[in-house]
Amino acid sequence: MHLELLQASAHAGSAARDLPGGYGASLLQSLLALAAVCVLAWVVLRWSASRGLGMGAGQRMKVIERVPLDARRWVYLVEIGERVLVVGAGDGASPTLLAELKKSELPDAPPSRSFLEVLRKKDTSTTAATRAVEAAPEPIREREDPPDDAA
Repeated sequence: MHLELLQASAHAGSAARDLPGGYGASLLQSLLALAAVCVLAWVVLRWSASRGLGMGAGQRMKVIERVPLDARRWVYLVEIGERVLVVGAGDGASPTLLAELKKSELPDAPPSRSFLEVLRKKDTSTTAATRAVEAAPEPIREREDPPDDAA
């Protein structure tokens, strides 16, 4: 039995020595094959997305907004022509029509802010908080009594 293991390991060692260029060439070949597969997958996905495959995009129906209620339930605003449907959906449950509105009844959406505007507001509130801390009066410190030398 030990003889068979030794022969098998010797055969594996000779197979590794028979590789043109050794392990480095084999590793390079594997990495190039992986890169080729990744590039091919990226090209196929871009091509299929440009053709609209897998998107499910309709021309008469549009999801205006999606709001998560918790990790498993959502409320959707779906626009169909001049109507807007409020639909509730969740894991394991059928979508439920909650309300139906006319497009004119839908309130205007608040203007969206860019990420830069949010950062600027955050920076201003931080600066105001820093100024408030700096303007606060110094805390009153207790006076230290001198040590008694009479002892």
